[in-house]
Amino acid sequence: MLCPGAVATRSRTWSPSPPAAMCKPRAGSDALASRPAVTPSSRRSSSSASAKRRPAATGVSSSSPSTSYSGAGPSPSGAGTATGTGTASAQRRGATSSSSSSSASSGRTSLAAARAALPDPPVLYPFQELAAATNSFLAKRAGGASSSSAYWRCSLRGRDAALFQLQRRPGAAAVDAAALARIGRYHHTSLARLLGACPAGAHLYLAYELPPGAATLAACLRSPRNPSFTALRTWVSRVQVAADVAQGLEYVHHHAGAVHGRVSASAVIVSDPGLRARLTHFGAAEFGAPADAREVGDSPYAAPGTSEPSREADVYAFGVLLLELLSGEEPARYRFDRGTKEFQRVSVLETAAAAAVEGGVRNWVDRRLGDSFPVSAAERLVEVALRCAAREDRPDMTWVAGKVSKVYLESRVWQQKLQVPTEFSVSVAPR
Repeated sequence: MLCPGAVATRSRTWSPSPPAAMCKPRAGSDALASRPAVTPSSRRSSSSASAKRRPAATGVSSSSPSTSYSGAGPSPSGAGTATGTGTASAQRRGATSSSSSSSASSGRTSLAAARAALPDPPVLYPFQELAAATNSFLAKRAGGASSSSAYWRCSLRGRDAALFQLQRRPGAAAVDAAALARIGRYHHTSLARLLGACPAGAHLYLAYELPPGAATLAACLRSPRNPSFTALRTWVSRVQVAADVAQGLEYVHHHAGAVHGRVSASAVIVSDPGLRARLTHFGAAEFGAPADAREVGDSPYAAPGTSEPSREADVYAFGVLLLELLSGEEPARYRFDRGTKEFQRVSVLETAAAAAVEGGVRNWVDRRLGDSFPVSAAERLVEVALRCAAREDRPDMTWVAGKVSKVYLESRVWQQKLQVPTEFSVSVAPR
């Protein structure tokens, strides 16, 4: 018979306690001795009885040792697992809602920033505002010699503007906010932004955005005070201007579904940085009247036999403008003939065609460039310009813009090859 002080080991075998513990009497040993022996059947009966006496579950977890869980294994009753799962799902729902709210707020912020970055639509200026900005139209006009190409340099509502005066088209649509908004929705880097318009009697005033320090292409090519000076003194700068104008016209024809109608060196504005070119007078063909017969006959940019604006007329005018860029000369000038003792009108088309036939394009190009230009690229541009200015079978502006852009890229590569290397050192000291 085992002693009451025996202890149980992990192998479920009973090992006797030390002799001193076995022989030492303890308090309450009589009660232990009088307690009946515990058998498996009596343990099952006692557990069933305690289960009957346990109150019904009320939804609150019990604090008895059988339902508490503090180990690393799974919980016996599952209550702790359910509580942890509910807390984690609540945390995930809170994180999801916070992330969705933050993304919605960031989306609203980006949309507001995009709306703020959009340019304002063109407006209808009152005539009194234009008169105040130009000193009652007494200020000196810049640009070309004709009335349609000259402009007032002024400030309208805090923005530098170039104000052009045109003749209104008889029977044309009314110049209202909807018509201006239809034109103002087209944007391109090669088109000057239309700020607004003002119909006043028989005239129409169009205001375009004028970058700081901008000048017309005619002023950049030929300075009346110093004929030997030009702002476009490199080959790449001139081809860059040609590519900008070609891409702007291609956008007008095939994306805006309109025509320009007033392509000339006075309608192109060149500005820093990079001497980029922009076309003005976009929208003048819709509201403004075409040039009169006298001006069309004298204009070297007007296609023969054409009086109304059209895509073919724009292509012809671009061909003349391209030859003007390459030669640096006016598209038409008068030269005194000593044989006949009279002045003869010489066109840049005639001189370019003669140079292309005789193989003298190198000597025909603007002498202020020196010999710092690729001759093959110049010959190809002359060929493109002559094809644009042909009397018939003129190419499409998409083809012209592609050819000019390709020559521009090749010219950039040519310029990079001619740059002086900077990663070298020169020593003049004796060895």
